[in-house]
Amino acid sequence: MGHPKTKKIRRLLTGSLFVVLANPVVSFAGGKISFNRDVRPILSANCFSCHGPDKKARKAKLRLDTREGALFDLGGYHALQPGKADKSELILRIEADDPDDLMPPADSGRKLTNEDRRILREWINAGGEYETHWSLIPPVKAHLPEVHQKDWPLHPLDQFVLGQLEQNTLAPAPDADRYRWIRRVSLDLTGLPPTPGVADAFVADKDKDAYEKVVDRLLASTAYGEHWARMWLDLARYADTKGYEKDRHRDIWIFRDWVIDAFNRDMPYDRFTIEQLAGDLLPDPTPEQLVATAFHRNTMSNDEGGTDNEEFRVAAVKDRVDLTVQVWMGLTMGCAKCHSHKYDAITTDEYYRFYAYFNQTEDNDHPNDSPTYRVTPRETRVKRDALKKELAGLEKTGEVKLPELLAWLKEKKIPGEKWPVFSPVKAVSKNGSTLAILDDKSVLASGKSAQTDEYTLHGTLPAGTYHTLRLDALTHPSLGSRNGPGRNQKDPNFVLNELSIEHIPAGSATPRQLKIRTALADFEQKSWPVNGAFDGNPKTGWAISPRFGADHLARFTLDAPLQIKEGDRLRISLSQQYGSQLCLGRIRLSAGHPGTENWNLADLQTAMLSSILGEPLNPSRRQLAAQLQTDGDSNTASLRQRIATLKAEISKIDKTSTTVPVMREKPAGKQRVTRIHQRGNFLNPGKAVQHRLPGLFAAPANLPTNRLGVARWLMAPENPLTARVMVNRVWARLFGVGIVETEEDFGSQGLMPSHPELLDWLAVDLIEGEWSVKHLLRAITLSRTYRQDSKILPGHLDKDPRNRLLGRGPRFRLPAEVVRDQSLAASGLLTRKLGGPSVMPPQPPGIWKSTYSGEDWKTASGPDRYRRGLYTYLKRTSPHPALITFDGGSGEVCQIRRIRTNTPLQALITLNDETYLEAAGAMARLMKKSSEKLEQQIAFGFRQILIRPAEPFELERLIRVYHELTPEITDKAAFLSSAKLKEGDPSMVALASILLNLDETLMKP
Repeated sequence: MGHPKTKKIRRLLTGSLFVVLANPVVSFAGGKISFNRDVRPILSANCFSCHGPDKKARKAKLRLDTREGALFDLGGYHALQPGKADKSELILRIEADDPDDLMPPADSGRKLTNEDRRILREWINAGGEYETHWSLIPPVKAHLPEVHQKDWPLHPLDQFVLGQLEQNTLAPAPDADRYRWIRRVSLDLTGLPPTPGVADAFVADKDKDAYEKVVDRLLASTAYGEHWARMWLDLARYADTKGYEKDRHRDIWIFRDWVIDAFNRDMPYDRFTIEQLAGDLLPDPTPEQLVATAFHRNTMSNDEGGTDNEEFRVAAVKDRVDLTVQVWMGLTMGCAKCHSHKYDAITTDEYYRFYAYFNQTEDNDHPNDSPTYRVTPRETRVKRDALKKELAGLEKTGEVKLPELLAWLKEKKIPGEKWPVFSPVKAVSKNGSTLAILDDKSVLASGKSAQTDEYTLHGTLPAGTYHTLRLDALTHPSLGSRNGPGRNQKDPNFVLNELSIEHIPAGSATPRQLKIRTALADFEQKSWPVNGAFDGNPKTGWAISPRFGADHLARFTLDAPLQIKEGDRLRISLSQQYGSQLCLGRIRLSAGHPGTENWNLADLQTAMLSSILGEPLNPSRRQLAAQLQTDGDSNTASLRQRIATLKAEISKIDKTSTTVPVMREKPAGKQRVTRIHQRGNFLNPGKAVQHRLPGLFAAPANLPTNRLGVARWLMAPENPLTARVMVNRVWARLFGVGIVETEEDFGSQGLMPSHPELLDWLAVDLIEGEWSVKHLLRAITLSRTYRQDSKILPGHLDKDPRNRLLGRGPRFRLPAEVVRDQSLAASGLLTRKLGGPSVMPPQPPGIWKSTYSGEDWKTASGPDRYRRGLYTYLKRTSPHPALITFDGGSGEVCQIRRIRTNTPLQALITLNDETYLEAAGAMARLMKKSSEKLEQQIAFGFRQILIRPAEPFELERLIRVYHELTPEITDKAAFLSSAKLKEGDPSMVALASILLNLDETLMKP
């Protein structure tokens, strides 16, 4: 039997047990034991799930994640007796001989190693001291370690690396040759290879700052922002569709362009953070700051019929909470949405208090993605603003003073006898509108605003002969903020489908229908010309969008003269059947005597203005009068022409605008009450909670109680994690694995940093460098650590197989987008257009199919076919196969890091995908043009992709392969066609494909 107390302890320690993940770089190897480095990983993996922070899951009140809990009196004995391992129940249990007493229990499938037991025993004998988790201690810049090879470091970070290498009796690798280094740094900073010419210039540059010049040039390239934006878009779960079943399109590409621009301008990381999390809450936010908030509108939304909008709104808010903490702080806070975190001290109560900050936005899983913001891209907006400024100046120059304008109008007043006004005696609306006849004989609609309507006006004209009828669609203050002329205040357009004119002679009850021969209007909406108002087709008509807030006219020329005698009547009907309340708001009719059918538009507009001289000369009327006044004046002709040109350019730019979903806070009086979701179920609400930051962290005083407060808390000096997490993320992109390998978890379940002092030094340096990511990248890429050759030195493979000690340069497969972009760049096909809507490069047929979606993959042609992989349209339920095969994400969830895989499908992509075949064809064409000699052609192709000159034996082998390929290609035309070539050398195309698929091509050099 075991110790009499072990039976009780068995109940205390039984729980879910996990294998300890060994890290040879940081495992205990003699010397003073560190709780964080050596002990915590053992306890966290095996004990904390039952004896950790989660109070509800805790067994028998034993808590081993704190010293107080380990010292808790369990009835005369303790799990931890400081300095007395043999009297500590923890040791008795893990060293028990009886299988019933042994911890972990045999049926768990796990057991501690002898090394684990030794560490725990020696730790307790040394006093059993606990330490605050390393990631929760604010980082400081440690003193640089002493090293023997003093001439090796180029940067302080090199001393930390060299110090560990020397402690492990390893030497660093020599520098990589310049060709490999410039290819490495170009791919790392821009995602694109250098040209052979640029590489040659660097190799020949003997200046001491040659390396610095290369890095500075790359960081200044717009390609830098495109490449590093991909990392952030993975975190933002960016996609071009909404996700879930229907997975419909979402206009959000302008956010991607914002990220690119932010990286290119080296926006400080603190500002980068604040604008994305709370740009809408800043004072007078700019368009860019509003666009930045789309970061958290990348959450999926469900357009499927019958779904509960609140369910998916809540899911989106929880996603924002989980992502915010994991992206900026590397903590898995999402575990606490259903129960208190089992490993880190975050309770469910704290989770929902933090959730409360994000629970007050207006979005609610609505199909229209509201709230949205219409924005013009920055570059075109800057140009538009400059054009508008010039336009305002020109219009001011040509502005006519109101008194002068009124005098001119009175002088130009058209005699009333030219255009007698139709005098309505009765006005009837078919669908219930109120039609009032005003003193000036115009008719104003009010009251009920029907979807469709037909106005019928009964009235008279003075006796005489008439050739035309003029319809004036006039503005009026009662027609909404834009004064009409249509009745729909949100869309003050109108559609006149049919105009009917009937003549009823005196003493007769039989009307005679008048025919209209032609018409002329001052403005016609595209596809809605004035001729549609009398063609007999009820589906056509005259409309005036987008020129609202202005008077309009149409002159209708009768097919035969109209003779009016005393007592004759007219019945005029205006049919408006389009729907959407697009009906006329105010009209006035006039008839023109002979000759008015020949009047030009300017004269007609002057006649219309003359007839309303008694009304206020509003801005649109004043502008029209000024234009008419200057017509024919040669001194102002060029001015008017320039104004017209500017307006056309501004209109063209405005058409490039797009909508983007944004964050918007609910008004103070309409904010939601946040409640704990019991077991994570929003349908089972518990007690109400107020917003509060997790108690695990200190927070600055006087923070705003909204998302802006959260953003400032994340970037506050008191926050120990934000800088560390960002530095680690950048390091991982350059070296293939982070200093903390578990980028997603800096908590108890995460791995210890391989170089903790280096991580902290760089974190503090990032803050001191005003959060400049370019400053961080410049430091790392100019370090000796980064400059090392990637070849494995003797002895390194045994001691450091994964290069965690950084004794050689990074070497790993390139990311999906870089693999693609590199091939297009080397072949000369790459389109270097910056930003804009996503594009659809070739992909296999039949992939892009979705239920309830009529959207198609429209394969791009022309330059869009060869844009960078960053711009490839990402459909969440069907991402591009060439990207996901190389470990790209779908955008459905935040992708903290891409776990690299190595599968045969990857070779099928680079050998057979349409884009790669076309790249091989284009590259073969370049190779053939480069020289008349085969050897030089192949040498040219080799350098196009690998940058370095080929070794003689490599050229010899490639020449041999070229000749061996010739008899293998039987259907030359089909092979060339697959590479998008009509003619050429099939063997050279095949050889180019081989060059694009070399191991060295697909790997970081």
